[in-house]
Amino acid sequence: MQLRLWRELVLRWHQARGVQNLNLNEWPLFANPAINRTLSLEARREVVQDLVASGHAEWKDEFKTTAFVMWRSPQEIAASVLDLVRKNGMAGNVYTVYDLHSGDEITAGADFHGTDPTIFRRALEILEQQGKAALFKGASSEEDGVKFVADA
Repeated sequence: MQLRLWRELVLRWHQARGVQNLNLNEWPLFANPAINRTLSLEARREVVQDLVASGHAEWKDEFKTTAFVMWRSPQEIAASVLDLVRKNGMAGNVYTVYDLHSGDEITAGADFHGTDPTIFRRALEILEQQGKAALFKGASSEEDGVKFVADA
């Protein structure tokens, strides 16, 4: 129960601030100087490991002192993209990854719009692995394309 509460707190804090890096020694909510309380390093690692296990974080270093936090996991984003594709009849068409991620016409207002590009690409790779999309390399990363399979 406590790990779930910590996970929710970490994810909400990072989302509200648009921050994705978490340093175990510097994250402000692991310590409360007003009451002279600090979460132990072992407990901090346990909290972040729970985030890793849930798909919401990745360790950035071998010593497990910094993590990359994803308030929405690539799997959750992949599900949202697929839902948008199905609802809007987008299967069978080719789109640039940039237009899906940041474009104003296609996905403005979608819950994944503006997601970190690395995480968004991972979500598309999940859909590709599931056979629901095909990724195409463009002249630049902004020109990379994706085609959603008709029976996605």
